[in-house]
Amino acid sequence: MGGHQRLRGVVHAIGRVRGLALVLVCGLVALAACQLAPTAPPTAENSLVRIAWSDVGVPTPFRVSTAGPGGAVLLSLIYDTLTWKDEHGIVPWLATTWAISPDGRELTFMLAHDVKWQDGQPLTADDVAFSFDYYATHPYRWMPTDMVESATVLSSERVRLRLKNPYPPFLEEVAGAVPIIPRHVWQNVSDPLHYDAADASLGSGPYRLTEYRSPEGAYRLTANRDYFKGPPRVQEVQQLSLPPETVVQALQQGQVDLAYTADASVVTLLQGNTRLKVLQTAPLSVVRLVLNTERPPLDRVEVRQALAVALDRAAVARAVTKGDPVVGSAGVIPPETPWYSPSVRQYAFDPAAARGLLGGERLTLELLAQPDAREPELLQPMLESVGVTLQTKRVDIQTKAQLLKEKRYEAALLQHIVGGDPDYLRRWYAGQEANLFAQGDVLHDPAFDALAQQQATTLDPAARKALVARLQDVLAEDLPTIPLFYRRFYWIYDSTRLTPMNTSGGLMNGIPLVDNKLIFLPT
Repeated sequence: MGGHQRLRGVVHAIGRVRGLALVLVCGLVALAACQLAPTAPPTAENSLVRIAWSDVGVPTPFRVSTAGPGGAVLLSLIYDTLTWKDEHGIVPWLATTWAISPDGRELTFMLAHDVKWQDGQPLTADDVAFSFDYYATHPYRWMPTDMVESATVLSSERVRLRLKNPYPPFLEEVAGAVPIIPRHVWQNVSDPLHYDAADASLGSGPYRLTEYRSPEGAYRLTANRDYFKGPPRVQEVQQLSLPPETVVQALQQGQVDLAYTADASVVTLLQGNTRLKVLQTAPLSVVRLVLNTERPPLDRVEVRQALAVALDRAAVARAVTKGDPVVGSAGVIPPETPWYSPSVRQYAFDPAAARGLLGGERLTLELLAQPDAREPELLQPMLESVGVTLQTKRVDIQTKAQLLKEKRYEAALLQHIVGGDPDYLRRWYAGQEANLFAQGDVLHDPAFDALAQQQATTLDPAARKALVARLQDVLAEDLPTIPLFYRRFYWIYDSTRLTPMNTSGGLMNGIPLVDNKLIFLPT
């Protein structure tokens, strides 16, 4: 097939269009015009599902984009993990059973029998051990595995992972998110960031990569008919890059089958539609201000608190989402999740209190935001009324991420997933966050650091939940970030072609995407 950047042919279903020309996005800059041909409804033997998303880069664990979770989800169709999740929680996958030592440091996994890689070679415990050894030198881009001390093969179907310390989220955060890779492909690859051979995206998953068209950010996956869970019911899955403003029309025209928006008005728009349905997710995406607490005047907690009470966050949420607001919690963790602490301090809209905290001082604050962000124009008059002039600097995501990484900012507007296990709070402030959209957090608080480390190794669920509640209290007092609101995703889908699902706690580690591979597999 050749290198991923030079794959021949065109993505199936990119051809003539009846009445609508769509624009596919390549990355964040170049636009390439293309058209999507409508297809017949799927049958048991010949079906196609088209998902609207964006370019997520070359689909290997070492090259996939971390600009949002779409790349990790695409990989989950090509590769498998030790565990998986359904609408109820963690379920066995490559591992059929597992045992955890009393001290939480050793996990022994029994693997499913007769699993094969997509080239027909057997997947064994040797591949699992190799994967974690390889990631120790060449990290998986989406989730760290540095808590693994060693991986030992006990038999062809048994492997033991020993951790440096107990890590209670391991089954969800690592075993359920880190792709197992084939030893026979990667053992002689010293530079996986540039490895581009035909087998670079070879996995054991239900779909094999047939084509990646980099100029359009378009992917074609075809069913792995020898999949150990049974042949996929959907024979082909395409992931296509579409501008957000075209998504609803593309769905109405029958040119894509699944796409999301954060705009709640689609529920009313599509009410009564016999073909298009809407699946609503929990509010597992946050829009927040991240504040550089190393830069005056934001190094003063009273200034950060003044900003929090100066903002009518419910009004901002209504204007942006066009739905009922889910106002941001000062402790970051969203409501409607099991780790949320209802007792955490909150900051009600109170402009008079904001003026009092500022003591008559007038401030100017620069806010980093992406070009299409609507929130700055809503925040500006609210802050101006209490004596804070907001100057918005609009930059593309790559520039923003670099400025955040280098701490060359005062405040920045972020929007990203915030579901799953709350250990993400520790990763944010330890500089271990992979998601490009969630970079830049600054907090120098020994109490927070100690609590964050303690919760990450506490095995007792009740004790750990109490520690996570205390973490939320520290964040609410220090306010290094101000969550404005949480977003629900509204997934529009063609009900004649597929039925998406909400995964318990979000797909893998809290991702509110509904294209869980279970929807493509035999029931």
